[in-house]
Amino acid sequence: MPPQARLLFIGLFLSVASNNLFTPLLPAIQHGMGQSASAIGAFVSAYGLARLIVDLPSGAMTSRMGPRRVVILGVALNAGSSAAGIFAPNFGLLIASRVGSGVGAGLLATVVLSGLSDIAPPAIRGRVMSLYQMANNLGIAIYPLVGGAVGSAFGWRSAYGVAVVASLLSGLTLAPLLGSISAAAKSSAETKPASAGDTRSVSRRAALTSASTIAFGAIFFGVVANMVNRHGFRNTVLPLFAEADVHLNPVQTATGVTLMSLVGIAVTIPGAALGDRIGRKKIVVAGLLMLSIGDFIFPILATSYLTFILAAMLVGTGDFFSSSQTALLSDLVSGPRRAMVLGGYRFFVDLGALIGPSALSWVYGGYGARTAMSVAGLLLLAAAIVNLLGVPRRTLDGSASAS
Repeated sequence: MPPQARLLFIGLFLSVASNNLFTPLLPAIQHGMGQSASAIGAFVSAYGLARLIVDLPSGAMTSRMGPRRVVILGVALNAGSSAAGIFAPNFGLLIASRVGSGVGAGLLATVVLSGLSDIAPPAIRGRVMSLYQMANNLGIAIYPLVGGAVGSAFGWRSAYGVAVVASLLSGLTLAPLLGSISAAAKSSAETKPASAGDTRSVSRRAALTSASTIAFGAIFFGVVANMVNRHGFRNTVLPLFAEADVHLNPVQTATGVTLMSLVGIAVTIPGAALGDRIGRKKIVVAGLLMLSIGDFIFPILATSYLTFILAAMLVGTGDFFSSSQTALLSDLVSGPRRAMVLGGYRFFVDLGALIGPSALSWVYGGYGARTAMSVAGLLLLAAAIVNLLGVPRRTLDGSASAS
């Protein structure tokens, strides 16, 4: 594991504070600003929508401006918007603060993902890039606890102060690091000598470039399916099912969801390492298929609190493949194009997170939990088949995506 990867992990973990600190403070914000529940929903959605809008441009910006400048811009937006939230006199400005933080965090997420790709040796690219998922998932697990404690002691606006500090620390970590990574990558590209093997592989590389267009679509479809499942099935339909069908209280439901997330964190790096060893395509297809099966059997297994917990942990084990998706995308491109492709990955992550809750909750409302879970399972099954057929056996750098 390159030492820079751990620093990128720390920088990304610090940058996601501006989103996850406020999860337990939403009721306090609602009452403090005198807003309705739908207005608080808009407050939550504003962050994700801002990231969605900036995801694709962020890749092009990283390629043109360089990662260090993008980090400075992202930190300025993230920290400045969080600081504005401390003093926002009305809810409209609080929403604007939320949008600014989402744009800044989106820029930082893309540039860190690109940096991890640049420093990752092809043989362990999945393991290196698994740090991206680990940073996000740990942020989801830890920052709500921090936000709840700080907000309870000093009021909800104090959480914005924590977000400012975390964002500035992320900039101090990422700006010099990504500047040196970019300089090293540029120097390596300029000094690398041409070889006879490069000449002989021109036709093979051209063929792979054509095949990679199909592969991009297949992988991005899998990304959307995974995010629809994560945010639509887990975060929306699952709690409703737990209360209405299994008759669990909120604490019992939260226990299952938390254990599902913790199991997902635990399998991230082992899954990435296995993908590096046996082929990343195999891991992606197996992960999508396992999640699909989990969605289909979940309402059959989860009939009591104990079986709900066991079913949740079973579904959580399917999270071992996400970093192999980003590693596959990195295998298919090289140089500055990686940042643009990984910006596309971020776009489809946020697109799935945006449409998943509304789509599956609509199915749930009209046809019930079992149908909603089956729809999520069918989408994952389709994604597994598309990845099986659409991702090539060999990648641009010659590594095996499916051995």
